Amino acid sequence: MPVPTSKLDTVVSASYMMFCLHSHGANAQRDHSEAGRLAFADGVGFAASAVGVRTATEVSRAFVSVEAWSRMPWILPEQRPFDFAFEGVLDFPDNCWRIHESHDHPVVRGIELPSGAGRYGARVIAYNHNEVLDRFEMAQAGTEKFAAALDKMGRLIPEAAERYQIQLWPLGRQG
Repeated sequence: MPVPTSKLDTVVSASYMMFCLHSHGANAQRDHSEAGRLAFADGVGFAASAVGVRTATEVSRAFVSVEAWSRMPWILPEQRPFDFAFEGVLDFPDNCWRIHESHDHPVVRGIELPSGAGRYGARVIAYNHNEVLDRFEMAQAGTEKFAAALDKMGRLIPEAAERYQIQLWPLGRQG
């Protein structure tokens, strides 16, 4: 049975409508760029040591939960509805994950993985992404004053804002 081993909640401000969870390694910069490029095309992009996530907008903050699990967690039928979910594989050679777009300094520096360095399965689940995207597109279409609409989006309550759940679990080891 999968067991959660850690969870950290953070707030990110997307840079160019994107944030990346990544590890430092020999090819970290290349992986970060590749994950971002793939995410810009498909919504979520996996490279060797990075996963990029394209947000609905860069004018509102996004809430991100990063969870480490003993093994691959289930998506349960009673789980709240989500906009999309992507799965991939990531390498963490330095035993840490980080998000440079986070508002929390420890997350920018790096958070240790309870299961240590190695290869991990990863799942990115998005909530409220489509609703925030619709609001942004309506604001751009001029249905209300653009500056006021952007200000309102920047102050969305957490329950209405974009939310992402990133689940990580070690591969090839028993949990």
